[in-house]
Amino acid sequence: MKKIADLHVHTNCSDGILSPDELLAKAIEQKITHISITDHDNIDGYKIALHSEFTKQIEIISGIELSCSENQREYHLLGYNFDIENKELSKHINKFRDIRIIRAKNMHNKLIGLGVNINFDDILEIAGDAPIARPHIAKAITSAGYAENFYDAFSKFIGDDAPAYEPKINFPVTEGINIIHSAVGVVVLAHPANYVDENTLHNFIKSGLDGIEVVHPMHNITQRNKYKAIARKYNILQTGGSDFHGNRPTDEINFGNEVVSADVFYKILEISKSRKRRKFLFF
Repeated sequence: MKKIADLHVHTNCSDGILSPDELLAKAIEQKITHISITDHDNIDGYKIALHSEFTKQIEIISGIELSCSENQREYHLLGYNFDIENKELSKHINKFRDIRIIRAKNMHNKLIGLGVNINFDDILEIAGDAPIARPHIAKAITSAGYAENFYDAFSKFIGDDAPAYEPKINFPVTEGINIIHSAVGVVVLAHPANYVDENTLHNFIKSGLDGIEVVHPMHNITQRNKYKAIARKYNILQTGGSDFHGNRPTDEINFGNEVVSADVFYKILEISKSRKRRKFLFF
């Protein structure tokens, strides 16, 4: 059987709809042999998955999608195979969870001012144990009848150029890279197409990126070839995944198809193992 990896998926521990168990079961059905759960700004889904019976049938490494923001632009970093007990990473995750609540409250206040009378407790209930994100707010808006669907809620109210939008706090990409590296993990720039210009990408690589997400539903063939060439130039990883959430129109098509060779999975293991050895020798 061909070994394939999906290194970008989400569970209901962030803004996906499947539990970690359900996601692993679905991945096995799709013949995915290697996976990383990369929930937004938390690792709860990975921790739960570690205790799943399905891990006997699929290989899994720790993952996270860190939200970075600088110069009024948002960037996402994928971290892999890091130490989940790392104090600096844990501190950041806890701090970011609190910051997300403050951001959500600010957006809620703006929505009230626009006549969108939703209850903040409803947003909390929708988010559950996951860090609050805009999709949770969008669902509350839609459920209350102020928008036709998820996309309508973003367009009218909470999208980047919408009236209830609240910018994220400044968290530079270099800081995100350093946090993942401090946890002896591997860090990759997520889905750079359409939001990262080439000069910015080169600067991020010089700041310590270990790879670029080449395979992603957002990327067409031309863009994939472009990022492959850049990755080869700098001798860094070419990763990929479906960015599966379970509630997007093309998720079912992408899951099991937007994948990379399991060789990429093993290269990640090699890099983080080497990083651990160097850290041990240094101390």
